[in-house]
Amino acid sequence: MRIGWRLSTTLSLFAVTAAILHVAPPVKGAMSPVSLYALPTTPGMWSGVEGAPEDALPIDPNEKFSVRRTYRNGDRVAWVSVALFGDQDGEARRASINKIYPLRNVSIIEPVSLIVSLNGPVTSPVALRAVVIHQGSQQLLVAYWHQIGNQVYGNDYRFRFALMREVIFARRGDSLLVRIATPASPEFRRADDLTAMAELASSIHGALTQEIGK
Repeated sequence: MRIGWRLSTTLSLFAVTAAILHVAPPVKGAMSPVSLYALPTTPGMWSGVEGAPEDALPIDPNEKFSVRRTYRNGDRVAWVSVALFGDQDGEARRASINKIYPLRNVSIIEPVSLIVSLNGPVTSPVALRAVVIHQGSQQLLVAYWHQIGNQVYGNDYRFRFALMREVIFARRGDSLLVRIATPASPEFRRADDLTAMAELASSIHGALTQEIGK
C-alpha cells in the first residue's frame, strides 16, 4: 500500500511539473554575451592575449558564446575560457561534462583541493572543482566553476539543481562556465600552482561579476 502511494505521489508530481512547463512562458536568457568581454586582459600581475589551446581547454559545441585568453605572469602560463550557455531547458544545450578538461591520452585524473576567496558579492571562501590531468610525462591543473548570475557553484550537482530551479520557476536558462588551466608543477610545488590559480580566479570572478551586476 505504501509503495503504491509513493508511486502515485511521484507520478502526480511529474504530471504537475509537466503541466506547469506546458503553460509556462518560454525560457529566456538574462545574461548578455557582452558581459564576457569583462574578462580582464591584465588581472593582477597577469598579462593576457586572445586565444587558448583546445588541447588544454576543449571547446564545447553547446557554447552560445565564449571568450578565451592566454595569460602569463613571469614564467607561469594559464589558459582561461569563459563560456555562456543559453536556453538550457533542453539537455542538448547544456555544458558537457566530457568537454570541461582533456580526456584524450589521459592516464590519471587526480582531484585536488582548491579553496578560493572570490571577489565581488561572494565573501566566504568557495571550494572549486579542480583536477590534475596526467598525460604521459606532462600534467595539467584545471579548475572550474559554473555561475548563474552572481552565484558561483563549485559543485556540479548543486549547479544542476539550481539550473533546473531557474528553468522551472524563473524561466531563465543561461549560465557561465569558467575554466582555468595551467601546466602542473611536481607535487612538492603544487601549492604554488594552486595559490597562483586562486589569485587569478578571484580577479576573473570579480571582473565578471561587476559587469553582470550592471
